[in-house]
Amino acid sequence: MSIKTLIIFVTVYKEKSVTSAARKLNISQPAVSAALRELEQHYSIQLFKRHGRGIQKTKEARHLYEFASHITSLYQEMELDFKFQDRTLPLRIGSGIPIASTLLPDLIASFLRHSGGSKPYISIDHSHQIEIMVLENDLDLALIEGSTHSEKILSEPFAKEQLILICTPCHPLTHKKQITLEDLKEEQFLLPDKGSKIRELIESTFRLHELPLRPFFESSSLTAIIHGVLANLGISFLPKSMLTKYLNHGDLCELPLREKLELSYHLIYHQNKYLTPQMLNFMEFVSSQNYILTTD
Repeated sequence: MSIKTLIIFVTVYKEKSVTSAARKLNISQPAVSAALRELEQHYSIQLFKRHGRGIQKTKEARHLYEFASHITSLYQEMELDFKFQDRTLPLRIGSGIPIASTLLPDLIASFLRHSGGSKPYISIDHSHQIEIMVLENDLDLALIEGSTHSEKILSEPFAKEQLILICTPCHPLTHKKQITLEDLKEEQFLLPDKGSKIRELIESTFRLHELPLRPFFESSSLTAIIHGVLANLGISFLPKSMLTKYLNHGDLCELPLREKLELSYHLIYHQNKYLTPQMLNFMEFVSSQNYILTTD
């Protein structure tokens, strides 16, 4: 089995089509099919099933891809390094939405000033989707909120942030000197949707206290949630660092919640990932920043 066979498999996996893979690799469709048969015979597995006019990945294909994507990526890095020593692939960095809404822009700008290298490719999504992209080698590393869900991902914490309870100045809760989760049972919540680590933290906190949580407004956009609260549609939990201007201008109020909700930020990468000098440079830069976000 050759590296070329693995490259063909990885391309078919990504393209979800033998025809598209053949076109992208500039080889014939029979050559692509022969490479897939070689892999299937070598490991005694089935990689793809016919599905209409396309193909469907098997669980064996997904498992093999976890290894093959990193092997072929490392091979391509080697080829690029030795054949084109004046060129490097852009660093592919993922970010969860809350991090992208707060510290990511300044972090990337500072990193570029520090390193003087080429601009990285940035992908922003829910943390669970970012994790999938790291697992499938679509990203080199990522910054996410909360813990990871895969034992194949290595994680290094680099910051913590407080989630605060917010409302408008005219909300009745602003008259209370201290608020408990029990006081919030009948409140209307505006929350991030189910894919968010912020939502996971809020739900787990309410479950721990055996309290119901029934949001009437859900969104993947934290900005939409802020504007919903500003319109007095209800209350929400959000990272304090992204609310500074609203709190300073008196547009929003931080409610004195007795329970503390703290969100941890982590830098993640796949355990099989070859750490290039570019990746190591970025990782060291992030860890050196000593981020002190709003945790009190």
